[in-house]
Amino acid sequence: MKVVLTDAHFETLKRDSYVIVHNFLPEVQRMGMVGAIRRLLPPWEELEDKTVTSDSTYFPYPEQCLNQAIVNPEAIRFARQWLGTEHIHYRPGLAMVRYPGFKGFPDSGKPHMDNGNNSLLPPSQSNRHHGQLNFWFYLEDVDEDQAPTHLVKTSDGQDLSRAEKFVAPGGSVAIFTNYNWHSAGDYCREDGQRYVWKFALGRADHYWEGALHYTSVGRNPHFQEFIGSLTTKERELFRFPPVGHPYYTKQTLEALEEQYPGWNRDQAYKIHREIP
Repeated sequence: MKVVLTDAHFETLKRDSYVIVHNFLPEVQRMGMVGAIRRLLPPWEELEDKTVTSDSTYFPYPEQCLNQAIVNPEAIRFARQWLGTEHIHYRPGLAMVRYPGFKGFPDSGKPHMDNGNNSLLPPSQSNRHHGQLNFWFYLEDVDEDQAPTHLVKTSDGQDLSRAEKFVAPGGSVAIFTNYNWHSAGDYCREDGQRYVWKFALGRADHYWEGALHYTSVGRNPHFQEFIGSLTTKERELFRFPPVGHPYYTKQTLEALEEQYPGWNRDQAYKIHREIP
């Protein structure tokens, strides 16, 4: 059954700076993503170097199901509502794993706020549209001793002792703003792992935001395959010009089809009159 993000979720996010939604991902999709992330970041039992306590890999992913999962209609709808605009952009995400021995970063006694490395501007206390929205997914079940993310409510300031531990079944998501104080916990088990797959969304007109950008990956084959598979509206999420933009000429559409096979399969992009 499809999980809908409701007005109650919105109000909780507005009050606390985060909201946890259990079992957000459909089970079939979750299982496919588990297989994909395990191929990129091996589970503990397959890890050769047992001194490693964490690892990560960044977008675009060689496993296309991890790229496709970003284009989640319900997450996008909710982010547009939160950010107050239809025009939003993907902020690069990553997949990560924590293994036995991992200690919370920077340490389990100090929370951090993502805004410090995701925006040039300090937090706004009056305008939530400057707080990008993070979607933090567990792909497998996470228990209290598996380095769960600790999320602090706005009313509790930076008091990590009052944080809610994001302990949840696989497929669950924590949605939090760039202004939320949070921290990873310690991984206390002697086996297993904790996987997280995440992305963020922000306003398209806020060019001062984003930890990373992806204009450098236009020739990455995984990115090319992904972009070629999207609809015209979905591509706008990844900073491509909309249908009707004057960039689209006979020459550029041919070049785009070569770079991103499948680009104009529906003939949605029309040739714009070239500027003499």
